[in-house]
Amino acid sequence: MVAGVVLVALALGVAGVMPAFSQTRHGEAEWAAVDNVQSAVTESISYQGRLTDNNGEPLSGNFTVRFLLYNTPSGGSPLFDSGDQTVAVADGLFTVSLAVAQDRFDGQPLWLRIDVGGQTLSPRQEIRPAPYAMSLRPGAEIRQVATGTAVRVESTQGTGLQGTGRVYGVYGRTSGAPQGAGYGGYFESASGIGVHGRSTAMPSGTNLFAPGVSGYSQHGVGVLGQAATGFGVYGTSAGNGIGGVGQAYGVFGASAAPAQGSGYGGYFVSSTGIGVSGRSTALTTGQNAYAPGVYGFSQNGAGIVGESGIGVGVYVIGNLVATGSKAGYVVDIARNDGDKPLRQGDLVIVTGVTDPVVGNIPVPLVRQADSEASTAVIGVVDELYRPGENEVGRFAAGLINPGDYLTIVTLGAYMVINVDAGYGAIQPGDLLVSSPTPGHARRADNPALGTVIGKALSGLESGAGTVAIMVTLQ
Repeated sequence: MVAGVVLVALALGVAGVMPAFSQTRHGEAEWAAVDNVQSAVTESISYQGRLTDNNGEPLSGNFTVRFLLYNTPSGGSPLFDSGDQTVAVADGLFTVSLAVAQDRFDGQPLWLRIDVGGQTLSPRQEIRPAPYAMSLRPGAEIRQVATGTAVRVESTQGTGLQGTGRVYGVYGRTSGAPQGAGYGGYFESASGIGVHGRSTAMPSGTNLFAPGVSGYSQHGVGVLGQAATGFGVYGTSAGNGIGGVGQAYGVFGASAAPAQGSGYGGYFVSSTGIGVSGRSTALTTGQNAYAPGVYGFSQNGAGIVGESGIGVGVYVIGNLVATGSKAGYVVDIARNDGDKPLRQGDLVIVTGVTDPVVGNIPVPLVRQADSEASTAVIGVVDELYRPGENEVGRFAAGLINPGDYLTIVTLGAYMVINVDAGYGAIQPGDLLVSSPTPGHARRADNPALGTVIGKALSGLESGAGTVAIMVTLQ
């Protein structure tokens, strides 16, 4: 026990690195700025005090001192207990470092109890902040009237700034006077993600989408994504990558590419499924006469273009209706029923029919035409066809062997048909029928009904060769 000990509190604060104190040549004191502090700020606090006896005389020596931290001025349970420490006192003055957990200083009121030599000094001392530490109390405001940063938080390894709240974890707002001059929140990363949002909430009526990132704008764009060379907005999901709901457009895409034909208003790629799927459950009305699943419009070109490397450029399930003209030619699926391979441009005749491979459309059986003016002519060989799943097959050039499927041109302008001009020179406009030369057509002067395969669009003076044809069975 130490009798008659009096403690005079000098300072209580957060231990750290202070600016160095120096003396000028003229004897005036000044604080020298420390530009680069290498030592880390600890989570301990320093406490300075003065011990005297009852007569006010300062004490010296080693004393057993214990420090306890409470959130009440009396009673309660300690939030921190230093245990007994041997404290060196010189001329009444001492300094100790207390390893109080940082999260104890969260704005709650705190008091420090001190025991010296088993004697509890009374009353407990209220811990008060240094004047500028008041800016860190709950509900405090920090103002920066200059152009610099009001608060800067930096972490070399972990999280720079973390917030938790019932409404907003972190809330940012700009009060910049000029329109578009400020950011409510601005985030930048030189090596990772600029902004990352994550939600583990379940969708509900008031939180229908449970978004990882939500954006709202009173007059403009809710979420704006910009990129110099990559994607302005990119979405990945085990479900839907990007979803949009709007009164005008669910998802709107525009290209500002400087060169004609170098950009896409929307670009969709699938390595396993459908590149673009459109679906409408709307009822047809006067303003929405067709209620289309997919609608395409072009001011100067094609409204919709479908292209496939080896498959179907456009596949229609159901009826096909066109209000304008048709260009090109029409093909139907057939099967080689002969004993010889077929080549592009061969004239073929029908020998029967087999099971459908697309819908309920029967597949004609065909072989090379090899007789004069046959009434069984049905079309001109186009290319090899390989049936596939979901009725979408594949197309290829080359020989079409017996038993293989193929496509034959049954209507429209076609590039070539094999002809034999040995039966008479062929001129543009001549009607063509089958010839005894296998797979070849010839000129017909007075063809019988049902024998004409089409009309020549180009000519051949002699020998076997090819001519362009308008296929029109007559």
